[in-house]
Amino acid sequence: MLGPLRDDSPRTIGPYTIRARLGAGGMGEVFLGDRVGSTAPAAVKTVRRDVAQDPGFRDRFRREIAVARSVTGAHLAPLLDGDADAAVPWLATAYVAGPTLSAAVRGAGALDEAEVRMLGAGLARALAVVHAAGIVHRDVKPGNVMLAADGPRLIDFGIARDTGATPLTTTSRMVGSPAFMSPEHVAGSGRVVPASDVFCLASVLCFAATGRDPFGDGPVAAVLYRVKYVEADLADVPDGLRAVLEDCLTADPAARPTAAALAERLTPGAASGWPAPVAGRIAEYARELDRVRALDGPLLPGYTPTQAATGSPAAPHRPPDSVHLAPTQGPGLPTPARRPKRGLAAALAALVLLGAATGAYLGWRERGGGAPGPAAMLAGVGEKGGPDASGTVPYGRDVRPAGWKKPWRGAFAEPPLGCAAGRDVLVCRLIDGTYEGLSAADGHRLWTFDSGQEMSGRQAGYGPSGAFFMPAGATLPTVYDDTVLLAVGGRLHALDARTGKTRWETRAGAALSLESAPLVVGDLVLAAASASGEAELAAYDRKSGTEKWRKRLAEEDIAMAQKGNFWPVATDGEVVYAIGLEGPKAFRPGDGRLLGTAGGDAGQQSGNSGCADLRVRGASAFCATFVPNGEDDSGFGEDVAVLRFTTGDLRSAGRLKLDAALLSGAKLAALDDRVVVLSRGDEYVESVPDEIDVVSRADGRTLGRFPLTVHPEEGTSNPVSAPLIVADTVVWADTATLYTVPVRPDGTLGSLKKTQVPGAPGPSATPDYDRAQGIELGKELLAPRVLPVGGVVHLVYDDGTAVSVRLPD
Repeated sequence: MLGPLRDDSPRTIGPYTIRARLGAGGMGEVFLGDRVGSTAPAAVKTVRRDVAQDPGFRDRFRREIAVARSVTGAHLAPLLDGDADAAVPWLATAYVAGPTLSAAVRGAGALDEAEVRMLGAGLARALAVVHAAGIVHRDVKPGNVMLAADGPRLIDFGIARDTGATPLTTTSRMVGSPAFMSPEHVAGSGRVVPASDVFCLASVLCFAATGRDPFGDGPVAAVLYRVKYVEADLADVPDGLRAVLEDCLTADPAARPTAAALAERLTPGAASGWPAPVAGRIAEYARELDRVRALDGPLLPGYTPTQAATGSPAAPHRPPDSVHLAPTQGPGLPTPARRPKRGLAAALAALVLLGAATGAYLGWRERGGGAPGPAAMLAGVGEKGGPDASGTVPYGRDVRPAGWKKPWRGAFAEPPLGCAAGRDVLVCRLIDGTYEGLSAADGHRLWTFDSGQEMSGRQAGYGPSGAFFMPAGATLPTVYDDTVLLAVGGRLHALDARTGKTRWETRAGAALSLESAPLVVGDLVLAAASASGEAELAAYDRKSGTEKWRKRLAEEDIAMAQKGNFWPVATDGEVVYAIGLEGPKAFRPGDGRLLGTAGGDAGQQSGNSGCADLRVRGASAFCATFVPNGEDDSGFGEDVAVLRFTTGDLRSAGRLKLDAALLSGAKLAALDDRVVVLSRGDEYVESVPDEIDVVSRADGRTLGRFPLTVHPEEGTSNPVSAPLIVADTVVWADTATLYTVPVRPDGTLGSLKKTQVPGAPGPSATPDYDRAQGIELGKELLAPRVLPVGGVVHLVYDDGTAVSVRLPD
């Protein structure tokens, strides 16, 4: 959906005022723009400077604009304007308020035959218009098909070419997406003809009808081989569509129907509208567009509008990395002396924050110390940041919990073992399996919740075999909107965040690891389950608790599964990621279809530590694991490897190369678009670190190393929290101090700042007891829990002390 402008994003392009960032591609970035005197929003596409400097590019781009101006049709996004001679060349097309076909199918499942006919007939008519103008689209794929309320739109003519023109490029690079190429694409881009677009469209329709790429997956070379020899899998295509698609997917371009003929064949039996889940997503896009255009400023890191002013919930789309709906002008721009009355009212009426998977309403405070505005929806914060588990908190310093006016100190009745925060509540799972909620405004106790089961005085810990025990199987809490979600006593509960009263409960599983927690994806709650005696992932309706589906995560019984880590860990709004025995798995939320498994070194089989966690950010997912290096006396020495995967299908994308000094004991803690933060030290209880390291996400080079004072005096311990990233700042804490390190826009680091926390307990005596029979977490000195809520940081310490302070500048 609509993403934030970056510090270096343009605020105007030609006659367009830029409101938000839509994305980026191989040629450049795309922005949402408004033009004075026009009611039509535009998708404004800029060209990368290095591309624009290519000899002959501007001539080609100028001709492309001229040709595209003449191409109009009901199922095309028409060209509105463009300038090939600008310092940064750009073009603007009509903005389509709706998801891509790729996102719609991944989120809601495959379309039925009538819906595919409607889709295909519209796109074929669009191609017929394009071909009549002498243009070949060259990149027909699900990501270039937008679903609008009145039908599909074919977009992205940035790589379209006038069929009568002489190629002006000096390279022969392949243009297109492998799974949706034609044999002519594989043979060479100079051989692509209008019939190639028809072949690609047929592949797109197969995807729409089945949810799978017709030429399968795997290595690119294998996919291209199947495309070249037309080895398409149409087994699951509805019978009524198979014949027409087979005619399009033939090796001989001359034997394929024209786009116009294809439209005629697909029209009979076509549906008149989208299925309800897709129509709902489209309506959500339209509402979001209206809210953004009603405001005075652009989207900036920290906020995003995803909910109508009435407060009706909206199903999340793929979240931007960090979003801020600016009620005033952005950082680096002059702040006006006073705001127009209409703009302020409109901004505050529509201001909403995206939680994507975990969220709660928080009061919003205007930059400059104004009074808090109306409630806005803010991502509930867990100990891994937002719902993508990237360790980055997706909002800025301007946000405050509702009613928060000054620092406060509170207390939990027992040592905490995992916390989350939202607008109204700071909630922690306690070591005895109960939960307590404190007021986020002033720290007073709001409620206590337990499962009603007899705990017999037992506390959480690890047995001699390494199996994790948690009284009543209590999971970590998750905050979403005004609800706290948790599983305890074998049941999943939805609690009112303010009162702790149960709204609904349903049968579920128990915590299978220390970090197991429910995860919200749109209208679903995902949770670890064990009803069948095996480690599973189950989806429940967020409003009623009705079970929708469940999938197996490990082919083992629960006693064995407890030695591994099996639970939902992250979401990017379109895909939910969970840890399985074979490695991290990606599932489609709508129906639980498995989209991919990381596998390899990421798996937990055969004694391999595997990836016990996953961090998702942008187009990549990362995890850290140990891999053999063969360097110790046994031949089985290990180094840390930070593995990278593509989002959606979790295909391997290599490793992040680290300096040799960081290969021992490092744990992946947080990452954003610029940096990756590692905590490094002995693997003990909660992997308490003795050094924080910040490296470049692009190449792994070390940007900063920060040694920690874990044992300030002999016999004492000062454990340190996992670091997070909030407001372009790396944040962590020990038992007395809050540490902050600024991250500049170019990824370089500022100076470390140390801030003493009033009321923090400070270092304590190092625990000393016989651990041969297991680890009792109640006897361990645990690291603080750090929960940044915009410009406020909640810190929860091992003794139950909770302190809430402002995030240092």
